[in-house]
Amino acid sequence: MRVHLTILLLFVSLQLFANDFQIVVNEQKVTFYDASITIETATVYYLLKNNKLDENNVVRGVFKKNVQNVTFVPEFPFLQNVIYVLKYSKGAVEFSIPTENKNKPIVTQVYPTSNKLPVNLLRMYIQFSKPMKTINNLKHIKLFDAAGEEVKGVIFNNVYELWNDAQTQLTIIFDPARVKTGLIANEQLGRVLKPNQTYHLVINNLQDVYGNSLKEPYTKTFSVIKEDIVSPDTDLWNILLPSPNNKIALQVDFGNSIDMMSLLHRIRIYNSDNEIIKVSIHIGQEEKSIKFIQEEKWVKGNYTLKINSRLSDPSGNNLNGLFDHAIGSLKNKQEGKIISLPITIH
Repeated sequence: MRVHLTILLLFVSLQLFANDFQIVVNEQKVTFYDASITIETATVYYLLKNNKLDENNVVRGVFKKNVQNVTFVPEFPFLQNVIYVLKYSKGAVEFSIPTENKNKPIVTQVYPTSNKLPVNLLRMYIQFSKPMKTINNLKHIKLFDAAGEEVKGVIFNNVYELWNDAQTQLTIIFDPARVKTGLIANEQLGRVLKPNQTYHLVINNLQDVYGNSLKEPYTKTFSVIKEDIVSPDTDLWNILLPSPNNKIALQVDFGNSIDMMSLLHRIRIYNSDNEIIKVSIHIGQEEKSIKFIQEEKWVKGNYTLKINSRLSDPSGNNLNGLFDHAIGSLKNKQEGKIISLPITIH
């Protein structure tokens, strides 16, 4: 929910001045109810912690003016716990968004959801309840062993953090150079995870785009099992077909866990006219199955399950071969081949 606040002008140590007028601000924009403000002379700044105005700290955005007010839309959302200053021809005025503790973000899920993960685990997905800041977060995500000692060199420190467009899901990658055998890092340091050991992934102090820190730390505890060196195999899948004229889901059981993002993006159902069928997707326990649910009733006919060969398991093994594969051992030289599985609803 967007938070709106009416703020009266404050006279602070900046010794700035302005006429009294209302300010309405949320994370997306701020509106100043004073038509005398000229946008040609107006600039918004970040206020430093010492209450000094540094004119190098300009907030980029666009001013819009109408008869009664002036609105400023920032390029990026305003943050909580930050004071901003509008400086214009008649003076300056502060504004900010209040912090609401009840709206602090939480970690809603970590994938894979299983508490038994392979020693060659490649990636995890961390999901949050609110859009998060997208920089400097990896230092707040740590792995501890059963004795409480931090395990160093776990997460691959990419130049840019891997967030989805909504900024609610962060992908963390276990250092591939240590996962894949034959590489220097693997030979010298070994894999990050050790078999038959228990670990705690602790997520703490990340902030949402409004400046709120996580409501509480989140810990995912898991034990490590043997390496996964078997690629997903469509021949082993069990497809449970719905009967016609009902809305029962079409379900695919994989037998083993599949990467969550692969399930969302690399498997689709087409009708006999080669048109994609609009369905909602429900992922099963430990990502070992998936359900496709239509809004309309299923009808008799021929369908095709189309799978991108990049569909992988949590260790990065995909339909085309192993993540830790020998040169020349992939089924197809080019990744991304579409595999079609014909199905018929009688």
